[in-house]
Amino acid sequence: MVIYADIIFFINFISSYTMLYILGRFINVVKIKKIRLIAAAFVGGISALCVVTNYPTQLVIRIISTFLMILISYFELRKRILQQILWFILMSGIMMFSMIMIASVMSCSTGLEIRSGILYFDLPVNIFLPIFIVSYVVMIFFVKMFKNRKNKKYYIITVTHNDKTVTVPALFDSGNSLKEPITGKYVSVLEWEYARKLFDTKCSFEELCNVFEDMKLWAVPFHSVGNTGGIMFAFLADEISIHEEGKVIEKTFVGLCERKLSHKGEYHALLNAGLL
Repeated sequence: MVIYADIIFFINFISSYTMLYILGRFINVVKIKKIRLIAAAFVGGISALCVVTNYPTQLVIRIISTFLMILISYFELRKRILQQILWFILMSGIMMFSMIMIASVMSCSTGLEIRSGILYFDLPVNIFLPIFIVSYVVMIFFVKMFKNRKNKKYYIITVTHNDKTVTVPALFDSGNSLKEPITGKYVSVLEWEYARKLFDTKCSFEELCNVFEDMKLWAVPFHSVGNTGGIMFAFLADEISIHEEGKVIEKTFVGLCERKLSHKGEYHALLNAGLL
């Protein structure tokens, strides 16, 4: 197989960038900084040029480059880097398997070769490009499928504030990456019916505008699907305990919601994706 360094770099640069973007968009659910992704994808492109080395060296370079790509892209989530690496490997595997299967159907699988988790090819552009695009569509489909399954995951959480606690079922909301703009802290959501117990007050939700200073509430801007946006009252909770994960998050924001979050009463809070 003839390997062209410039083409290999370009293809793996694009592949790395796209997978890192999907990782941030669907798995981490955080604000994506494109300049970081470009730098990380450059590392991925360079690592693909290690074909001149022997197999053990190729494998070591691939492991190190994957670690560096994740670290550069999502440094703030470095405590979850192992989980992110496993997701990245899974996405790479789906991508390569899809390409090989599609190439086999098209009777051109001999033009593809995998070395240390990196795909090399010797195919005409008009054949490779459709295989490449369809494979990414397949990969995104599987990632979204896993995402949708995670969307339906429920947790029991305990919110502590003012030396009072309230325990409610919460839905993991992978679409919620809302942050308070000044502190950068994540904002979960809790129904006012339950949140009022933390303040020992009988005031209605409509009356919060008159007492928000006394209650030390914050005004957090937000945007949601189907709405132009708005302002949500939130308080800085002392802590949120996620029972199933054995995890305690100190000083995180909880937004107040007037309406019921679940028509069937299955949950009364939305857990911000950044907390898991």
